[in-house]
Amino acid sequence: MLNQRQLDGFAADHTGFLDDIAPRYLAGPGDARHITHALAATGWKVRSDPLAPVVDLVSPDLRYELRHEPQIMPGGATWRLRSNNPLEHWYAQFTAIPAEILAGLTDQLFLPPPAEQPPGVWDLLADAGWPHTPHQASSVARSPDGMVSVEHLQITEGHEARAWRIEVRPRPDQGPVIWSAWIAYEPPAHLITGLVAALTDPAPLQRNWGQTEAHYSARRTESRVAPEAHVDAHRTRIDTVRAQIRAARRSNSSASSAPSPAPSASSPLRQAR
Repeated sequence: MLNQRQLDGFAADHTGFLDDIAPRYLAGPGDARHITHALAATGWKVRSDPLAPVVDLVSPDLRYELRHEPQIMPGGATWRLRSNNPLEHWYAQFTAIPAEILAGLTDQLFLPPPAEQPPGVWDLLADAGWPHTPHQASSVARSPDGMVSVEHLQITEGHEARAWRIEVRPRPDQGPVIWSAWIAYEPPAHLITGLVAALTDPAPLQRNWGQTEAHYSARRTESRVAPEAHVDAHRTRIDTVRAQIRAARRSNSSASSAPSPAPSASSPLRQAR
């Protein structure tokens, strides 16, 4: 459970002046607590050694597991996520993805599924101006600057299994991968759309001067967001998450305690009397 000491620790680490980094997918990993604090606030349990740099979290219903560890070698996975639900057999891994972009997916793990079908991934990308090339075995969309590719590809014969792959490179299809995402099999659609919506958001991300992991080609300008406002935004995010979970629990409790409708005259129960 997230406590005040942990929130105070986040605040103490974000006292420096901020820069706006754009495009956001070049901002560097940022602070992992943008993700882990939100999950802890919704009841995810820490299973790892608190004195170790690795963080293992599991959801309250044991359906999902998330692991975060420092990047040991260039290109190594920093985040690993998997579903333990037999009806959602999928897993994902990410290298140095900005935490705010990955949160577009992880936030969906504790929120109620959307009541309506979310917009399709390709529709979201098209609305953001990312050209899309459909293909039977592999469909690809690219960012307007060509640095990011989002691919939905076949990974087994017969099209039974597919995966999502995101790669960010300094030039279109050239140079070392800055960060990547691999999501194997088919998670619920709203998880992918949440990730893509965060990826294509034109708003910059804030980084303080001590965070030097932004890519050299990113645009870095002095931010109008004060450090205090940045910390307040994090606290507000946590408060909002907690309120959403409380509302969802109240809704579920009301639904489970509602009386069952009386059987109709033609129902099997009435006829059996």
